[in-house]
Amino acid sequence: MTHSGDLVGMAVADRPVGLDVEKVDPGVDVDAVARVALTDAEMRELSGYDGVAKARAFTTYWTRKEAVVKATGEGLRGDLRAAVPDGVQVQDLDVGGEHRAALAVISNAAPVVQVDDGTRLLG
Repeated sequence: MTHSGDLVGMAVADRPVGLDVEKVDPGVDVDAVARVALTDAEMRELSGYDGVAKARAFTTYWTRKEAVVKATGEGLRGDLRAAVPDGVQVQDLDVGGEHRAALAVISNAAPVVQVDDGTRLLG
């Protein structure tokens, strides 16, 4: 389970899975958080962005990392700067412009993902 802003996500799988969704926050101090969460290569890529584009790019990296540490069971005490472990598949999910989301599955095969809008269930 994950939530951010007005989005809630749930992943169901027959193997360990991690899911994260985050609302893009243009006010976040991207550079400060990036230093403790991104690899050197990711930091170099991030330096090519500025403003809200930089916040979006960082949030994409963050959701991938958080999905991975959820799938592996490490949680945020895990090493966010580490590379994605072998056997973990990560996939970005399209959840709309103001949010970023990622799914990580411990599997050698790419996950089959179905994204549904559950709003109709709330009516």
